[in-house]
Amino acid sequence: MAETVEEKIFRALIERVRIMPLPAGWTVAANIAFPGVAFTPTASKPFLSIEVHFNRSIETDISMEMDPIRQGFLRANVMWPKGQGMFQAIDFAGKVRAFFRRGTQLTFEGTRTDINEDPELGPHITGDTHIAQPVTIRWQCMPTVPA
Repeated sequence: MAETVEEKIFRALIERVRIMPLPAGWTVAANIAFPGVAFTPTASKPFLSIEVHFNRSIETDISMEMDPIRQGFLRANVMWPKGQGMFQAIDFAGKVRAFFRRGTQLTFEGTRTDINEDPELGPHITGDTHIAQPVTIRWQCMPTVPA
């Protein structure tokens, strides 16, 4: 059982990634690099790298008793081997964007995390072995309003 709202948000986002449809031949264990989990990329194999970021919270209650609005973003980096083109990377990045489309609601242990903006594809970044196509998915978690 998660003890904090932050852990519930993190778990909701990671669970959403775990159920995402993957390209043919991909598996969660072999092709997704989750935060804090050992993963060794192969130069010739594509994969998805996941990062969860928390941004500054927004206070909504002058009494300072209610929780703030928590917000942040999930960065999904589609990593494609250099020299294999960008068409498949762009296609999969578009599928990641669609899977986390605006209006998506994630719930973990009673805490709801919302995707209120359409995810955005950033510029691709060329590394030593892979080209990264980032997808930024912004999320918000509204406080529970006391009865």
